[in-house]
Amino acid sequence: MRMRWWQMAVVPLAAALVVVGGCAVGGSRDASTRSNAVVPSTVTVPSAPLSRTVGGPLVGAVSSGELATELARLDPRTLRPLPGSRLTLQGAWPMLAVASDRSIAVIGSETGELAVIDLVHLRRLGAVRTDVAGEGVFGWGWVGPSRLLLIGTVQESATEVLAVDVNTRRVVRRQHLDGLVQGYARLPNGLALLVSPANAIGRARLVVSDADAGLRTVTLAEINAGFKQMDDPDGSGPRIEQAVPGIAADPTGRRVYVVSGVGPLAEVDLASLAVTYHRLGQSASALRRLARWWAPPAEAKIISGPARNALWLGDGQLAVTGSDGSAKGHHVEIPSGLELIDTATWTKRRVDQHSSGAVLAAGRLLAFGTAFGTGHNGANQGYGLTLYGPGDRQPVHRFGAQQVSWIQADGGLAYVQLMDANLGDMESYAVVDLQSGRVLYQGTGTVPELLVPDRQH
Repeated sequence: MRMRWWQMAVVPLAAALVVVGGCAVGGSRDASTRSNAVVPSTVTVPSAPLSRTVGGPLVGAVSSGELATELARLDPRTLRPLPGSRLTLQGAWPMLAVASDRSIAVIGSETGELAVIDLVHLRRLGAVRTDVAGEGVFGWGWVGPSRLLLIGTVQESATEVLAVDVNTRRVVRRQHLDGLVQGYARLPNGLALLVSPANAIGRARLVVSDADAGLRTVTLAEINAGFKQMDDPDGSGPRIEQAVPGIAADPTGRRVYVVSGVGPLAEVDLASLAVTYHRLGQSASALRRLARWWAPPAEAKIISGPARNALWLGDGQLAVTGSDGSAKGHHVEIPSGLELIDTATWTKRRVDQHSSGAVLAAGRLLAFGTAFGTGHNGANQGYGLTLYGPGDRQPVHRFGAQQVSWIQADGGLAYVQLMDANLGDMESYAVVDLQSGRVLYQGTGTVPELLVPDRQH
């Protein structure tokens, strides 16, 4: 999938390094659970019921490429395709959104057409013409049984928000706004977009879209966001400077939180768009001092600056992960670690130093990370996967020093893509039971992209 530089800039580097390989199956033992890493401290994760599977069997894209995308029913414990009919879609379909009841999926093609898929009977129901190529769709959110909001970045300096009626197969409304979306949070009846200037780092804006793509905007005066591409004066080539805050919303849709790598946290009341800034208190723990010692020199460049991700855990807690990029001659990316922010006291606690990403699923927080370019001769270092919760259970570590490059979850199972952090090969994948933390199955190759509701934003 070819992407323009301003589209590549909004993709985390760890994801950009993924190399797609073939898919075969292997043994079922977890041979990589031992690690010399220090076990991180506990995290209290509010308990959540396991989501119930509705809308038929698990479906995934078992093959994709320039010629066709094939959808098939999968065994949830192994991800092996099950016998039966498959649905083949010609061309590449890089955008995918699944309704919360798993009855239908909307898949976006490279030509700007949305295909509406019946997941129960695995058949194509119709199409919607949007003129936004699937690779240009930054995000989406369901705001009703048949209403889908799309965020499209199709130009170097502008973004589109589209309200699509899936039942009638038409675009209800299309709105343009200047700037590029760096992150978004799903709301009960809309989306909250974090927007930056194009090819610049400047004041971030929060743009709130309702179900009809009606937009309201507020400037976040103390939050910087964006990417800036420039040529290196020593002739080594272009470099990108970044400032990517994390964004999360409480499930009621009343407040949005924007967390930057430096500076305060912004809390936005969505009813009034009033902004309150909070400077978080924290003691300088041993882990914090170690992280400062481990960080690369300030003069490093090519890709530099902070990128953060935020997740709402419940009970007034935010989980923040991310990375700090910096390099001289080659790229260096340091995990910023896992931090918990208490929105009642506006304090933060550092849990570990190795996490650069996290997923919340079935009452467990799954944290993972990779350090790029920090070892001998620029070697990379993976840190496996750590499972926190539910409640205040002791964390469980899996996969040693392997790189976790992608996680998908469905009900009580997590599907983890593993790879060699230095070779970039898709070595294997694992199926993890989220209730026990046990590895149920390991296979070789690439995890299929699963057609399940995305609840990460």
